[in-house]
Amino acid sequence: MPKHSKTHKKSDGAAVETIPLQLDPNSFVPTRNIRPLENASISPWTYNISHDDSLFPPVLSEARCLLQGCLDSQGVEDRNLESRPIMHQVLVLRRVRSAGAGDGHSYHYKLESRLIAVGCTCVRPIVHTPQQ
Repeated sequence: MPKHSKTHKKSDGAAVETIPLQLDPNSFVPTRNIRPLENASISPWTYNISHDDSLFPPVLSEARCLLQGCLDSQGVEDRNLESRPIMHQVLVLRRVRSAGAGDGHSYHYKLESRLIAVGCTCVRPIVHTPQQ
């Protein structure tokens, strides 16, 4: 068991191990200033930003493809190709009220997985041929 971990039982009798988690926003690596790809791509996208105070991080950005097709060399949409989102799995922490906390100020965090679009790419469409 990790140092400082605690074990308690859930209402169904299952044992749950908890460990303290300290997140220091100052320790995150700053992002480099790089050329924004969302407007330079032949499959451009924009970002939808969601905010949920019960999550860490509380703000998530998700890409949304702007076109059904892809841009050709003249910047005209070509519908013979398809813009598709690039999906990525991220882990978030959800703040959950602890059971039996009468004061309403006791919380713990539950690890959750989210599948979000991080950009868009251009693909050839899938062509289905009839079976004979």
